[in-house]
Amino acid sequence: MPKPVQKNEIYIGMALIGTTGILIGLVMDSPLLMVIAGFLGLVVGGFVGWLGGYRYMVIICLGVIIGAYFGYRTGDRDILIIAAGTGGAIAGFMGAQLELFFKK
Repeated sequence: MPKPVQKNEIYIGMALIGTTGILIGLVMDSPLLMVIAGFLGLVVGGFVGWLGGYRYMVIICLGVIIGAYFGYRTGDRDILIIAAGTGGAIAGFMGAQLELFFKK
């Protein structure tokens, strides 16, 4: 039986994915994209938080931050975007495996 949803899980999800959307617009240097991606991030993050997957999102965000750091060190914006996406994808695969251990 699924655990009951707490409101703070929804807010954490909205904050994580909404911030990611805003940062995507910031890297792309587009204020309109910041608003659109930030809003879509809030919606998707709220839905995932409602489903109870905020721990999974934190793992992915850490992967994106690590990938973006290494991409930033190269000095090329295109490599920054690719490295951040790759870091998020690898962390997503690892997070899916880690979630299996946290299930009760």
